[in-house]
Amino acid sequence: MRGTARVLALKTCLAGAPLVLLAACGGAPPPTTTGAGAGGGGKPQTDSSGKVVCEAGGPGVTDKTIRFGVSAELSGKAALSGANAKKSLDLAVKNINESGGILGKQVEVIYNDNQSTNPGAVNALNKTLSSDNVFAVIGPIRSTQVLAMNETIQGKQVPMLIGGTNATLTTEGKGLLFRFRPSDELTGSAMVSFAKEKFSPKKVAILHDSDAFGSGGAALVEQAAKAAGMEVVQNASYTTGDKDYTAQLSAIKSADPDVLFTYATNSEDLVIFARQIQELGVDATVVGSPSVTSEVTFDLGKQYVQGWYAVVDFLLGATPANEKWAQEYEAVYGQKPDLFGAWQHDAMYFSKAALEKSGCDQKAFVKAMQDVAYEGVQGPLKSNEKGDVNANLYAVQVKGDEAVLMQKVEAK
Repeated sequence: MRGTARVLALKTCLAGAPLVLLAACGGAPPPTTTGAGAGGGGKPQTDSSGKVVCEAGGPGVTDKTIRFGVSAELSGKAALSGANAKKSLDLAVKNINESGGILGKQVEVIYNDNQSTNPGAVNALNKTLSSDNVFAVIGPIRSTQVLAMNETIQGKQVPMLIGGTNATLTTEGKGLLFRFRPSDELTGSAMVSFAKEKFSPKKVAILHDSDAFGSGGAALVEQAAKAAGMEVVQNASYTTGDKDYTAQLSAIKSADPDVLFTYATNSEDLVIFARQIQELGVDATVVGSPSVTSEVTFDLGKQYVQGWYAVVDFLLGATPANEKWAQEYEAVYGQKPDLFGAWQHDAMYFSKAALEKSGCDQKAFVKAMQDVAYEGVQGPLKSNEKGDVNANLYAVQVKGDEAVLMQKVEAK
């Protein structure tokens, strides 16, 4: 592991059962029984003096608390990255509560294990909405899980904060999904722009997960590459959890590309095919998506990605806010944070800013999410009309234990 594997106990009410955890004291409010509909009339809640307040009685709000449901990868194929996300969110909630909470109320987060699967994500969401009584949902980083959950989100009209990057998500979210990582539409074209500027490739190949994230990102990379005058000689897919990539990599090796673009959903898969790239002698410059530089990738096999390039939305030390947060995270957990925790930290604090503008009316909160700006650990955050909050991207190269900044990049 990078850093010490020591985890310091947080002296809050964050501890609990392994699959459902509460992050505040005071017990659970009664479950929501009204079913559909974002609560409230859409106007900010204020007192007689015009000060914004958080009124009890709406979904997820009691006299003392405001409650968020979390779809968490606590088990299954992505449990390692899910653990990093949970640590970051726990720390954010702890700090917010110790600073007085949000509008005088303590924050509760309820984790339901989505088991790293689409059915698990739907089941976790149904549990959250039927019996946990939440104000909003902090959803997954996996685009395929978000897509599976969206029908329920639309039916219940509950706002959800997501890390999934498939380009279609916020459009299909119809104003209820707020994305805290850059869309693949930005990342994919930025990967190609960076590769063209630095390497001037004539032939390129793509290796990607076949899920919504991987296939969507790969399609955008292919489109951008062709528009930039590059020949796409291979566009190969795999299934999450595969253990052998010999067929795909052999075909890529035979095509002899100058650059290999990778769009991998899970770091666990990426480490396996990175090792096989070395073993098979695939001689191409690799430019990958953010999973190349995740903490899980470095933990499981940093030796296999040395010299690789990636376009990422999270970079340690990129801003003063980022550096301060990373130092605190490492002091508490004995390891460095990564992208899986960064977006959840920013989503919680962005929500806090929106609540302080709207009060605890769900419809007013959704409007406020479009209006507020926040300097997050990923960089400056401001939503567009669809709910895309983050457009920060960096080109990096893996050197030793670090992702070293090459340049800040923009899609072209």
